[in-house]
Amino acid sequence: MLSTSHPEDFRVSIIITSYNGKGYLIEALESVMSQTLRPFEIIIADDGSTDGSQDTIQSYVDRYPDWIKAIYQPRNIGIPRNRNAALRTVKGNYVGILDGDDLFLPAKLEQQYKALCAFPEARAVYSNFRRFAPDGTTLNYRYPAPQPQGKILPAVALFNTGFPRTMVADYDAVKTAGFMDERFPKYDGLWLTIKLASFCQFAYTHEVTVDKREYPESDSRKNLDQDYLDLSGIYTEMQPLLKDMDNNTRQYIQQYWQQILNQLKPRS
Repeated sequence: MLSTSHPEDFRVSIIITSYNGKGYLIEALESVMSQTLRPFEIIIADDGSTDGSQDTIQSYVDRYPDWIKAIYQPRNIGIPRNRNAALRTVKGNYVGILDGDDLFLPAKLEQQYKALCAFPEARAVYSNFRRFAPDGTTLNYRYPAPQPQGKILPAVALFNTGFPRTMVADYDAVKTAGFMDERFPKYDGLWLTIKLASFCQFAYTHEVTVDKREYPESDSRKNLDQDYLDLSGIYTEMQPLLKDMDNNTRQYIQQYWQQILNQLKPRS
């Protein structure tokens, strides 16, 4: 059953990204549509799919023209550019992003709204999520213990890649942060979250609100080289954001990143 209302101070635009994922897309979309707290709008950004996904998307747009809209890329342009195309069309005052093969749990937005109400200074909220295998088996939970809230830049800067998957953020803050940085295609979400955490406070709810589908990872040299390029660029860009931290925290973060970069650095 579809929820029918949303609070005026929490008009959430949910962006669903899609690329040749027709088999999972309907499940992802309906997990957003069936939220106990109705999103203000749903934007499906398809990155040039060739598997019939666009026909499926259009069938939902035709059924819910005032609620669901679509952006169709004529060719594959990559994740950050596709996300940015959708971000520029947002009409709500909050925004969240869901990959087209992941799922929102039914009360995600309601739980996060309650967390924001309990922490009025926050302009973004994040939560726990479950990783599961393609057969549905639970692999693990992202956060075994509750996470910090408030000024969380040190926690985000310690290479915490979990935030974007569950995050809902004030749209004006996301615009101020500059949307997704297309220079860092594998870690655009991490860098956006670091920038947000440099000037926004975050609320947190420990409930699991997202199911993330995991696939076997490839450790090919090409993938590792892209990791190195993205992360070395982010590390350089991040330095001015660390200047107000105490020396011990700043040095710990820098050493942590240097260890990661040394492990990824291409060997001649």
